[in-house]
Amino acid sequence: MKMKAFMPIAAAAMITMGLTACQGASGGNSGAASQEKEAGSGMTEITFWHSMDSVFGEITQKQVDQFNETIGKEKNIHVTPVFQNWPGTDALMAAMPADDIENMPDVIQLYSESVNLIRDYKRTIWTEDMLTADGTMKKEDLMPGAVEEYSIGGRMIGMPWTASALLLYYNQDYLDQAGVAVPATIAEMADALPVLVEKTGAEYGLNVRVNQYELENWIETQGASGSEFGNNKNGHEGYMTELSCVSNGTLDKFLTEWEKVVNSGAYKPSKDSINEEFAAGMHAMVIMTSSRIPTISELVGDSFNWGVAAIPAVSEDDIGGAYPSGSGLFMMDRDDEAKKVAAWEFVQYMASPEAQAMWLEGTGYTPVNVKSQELESYQTAVEAESRLQVPYDVLMQSGISVIPAFIPNNSTIDTVIKDAMLSFGDGTATKEETFNAIKDGCAKALEDYYRANPIE
Repeated sequence: MKMKAFMPIAAAAMITMGLTACQGASGGNSGAASQEKEAGSGMTEITFWHSMDSVFGEITQKQVDQFNETIGKEKNIHVTPVFQNWPGTDALMAAMPADDIENMPDVIQLYSESVNLIRDYKRTIWTEDMLTADGTMKKEDLMPGAVEEYSIGGRMIGMPWTASALLLYYNQDYLDQAGVAVPATIAEMADALPVLVEKTGAEYGLNVRVNQYELENWIETQGASGSEFGNNKNGHEGYMTELSCVSNGTLDKFLTEWEKVVNSGAYKPSKDSINEEFAAGMHAMVIMTSSRIPTISELVGDSFNWGVAAIPAVSEDDIGGAYPSGSGLFMMDRDDEAKKVAAWEFVQYMASPEAQAMWLEGTGYTPVNVKSQELESYQTAVEAESRLQVPYDVLMQSGISVIPAFIPNNSTIDTVIKDAMLSFGDGTATKEETFNAIKDGCAKALEDYYRANPIE
């Protein structure tokens, strides 16, 4: 089955009108300039669309520059990075209906929620096919969960590029003062929260806003081998059309345990300045992505001892861990074999041990290439900040059992979940009302989506 692409014509036209200007303003070369460069020097020019800014953008530029100066120089390939606002799909969606290959990238960064956009697209070059034909990079070089993250029916559609894990951040000084251990389960955490508030200077024992990202992690890490958030193996063996967690009992099980956190009286369910509040000692524990480790380290300094760990499991016999959150690199066929070969060279480099190790020190992102750990730069970074090793270990704990769902309308589903969980957290909704709000809201959102975007 294939899903019909859908996009309002007016919206597509508006995006197309601004596409060329967007590319030029983002630092990319114009098409004419690229053609002139290729014709005059034998250089193959490829365009890379990404959505990385701030320090992430700086590392992305460093990776591109290093490729251009090494492999690119050797093989006459030059990569031009072009920044696209998150999630980076608007310009591609505008070009796809008209098959406008002049205004497409050779390589594009996409997050898991955008994979449905290209999974049936005729110009998507599947990474699996390039791996099979080339053989230079092997799946065994990559983190197993990251491989599975961008696989459909056992075949890789994209190359993992960035990865992080949802973690529990805790103030070790507060835990010591309260005589509390790092909680392994939600029930243990719930018991510890009022004690932490009573015996330390913390205003709250825990701060986390449970959105789709957090809920999905707690759903999928249940059971001895993980559980499905959505049907058809979270959309990796077909399209995700319904929430499996509603029928398989994992949503109810999570809400039952989370009610203990809500009833503790020491939980803040909304998120304001979570980094700064944790660093100021306002919260004994917070739950955030591992990419915050460098930021928290800088904010806290030596004012107190802190650590990171896997998020508390729903039950003690669960697999636990986390799914790899991040992005992958996807290639587009622009009817140019030289560009296709060049794009693959670039994608392989971006997933290489050396390029992946660049992420660790500056961002807390976990290298998707397992061989990065053999490098001196990786070992030096972990020696200087040992907490950077934790997300890798957490992600490896779950293996291929816990992977993000390909949710076709991710932002809508996320809104349903975070609104329901906020009402549950602040006490304005019961557990049963929260369950029904998620069940009914997500069912309607998915039904509305597939009515507009039918599966053939």
